[in-house]
Amino acid sequence: MEKAEKNKKLVLQLASKLSGRIKTEAVLREFTDAENYIKGVLLHDKGFPGYHIFIESITAEGDDVIVEGIFRGEHRGEMYGVPPTYKTVEIPMMVRYRVRNNRIVEVFPLSDQMLLFEQLGILRTPS
Repeated sequence: MEKAEKNKKLVLQLASKLSGRIKTEAVLREFTDAENYIKGVLLHDKGFPGYHIFIESITAEGDDVIVEGIFRGEHRGEMYGVPPTYKTVEIPMMVRYRVRNNRIVEVFPLSDQMLLFEQLGILRTPS
């Protein structure tokens, strides 16, 4: 199996261990030591326990794996100082993973935070 395919498989394994489940540092450390990524995943899981990631596409070249998908979860815990709203959000997202020696070494997530705040009802956009 070529390197890009191995890297893609690793990212898919991570997604299957996390999506729809409560996230733990121990599970994350099976795949990565990227502290900011670990903190971010645990922060989002505190606000949206057991959130799902639905992968729509995944591509890999060399060390990089790009995932495009949907983040979906119910806001049941405090996040960014916002108390639970119990609203379900669905946010498009994209993440670039850099993989070396079968470990995720860097993660670059991108999502529409304005849309998140709109769906939570804490930000209104002009009509």
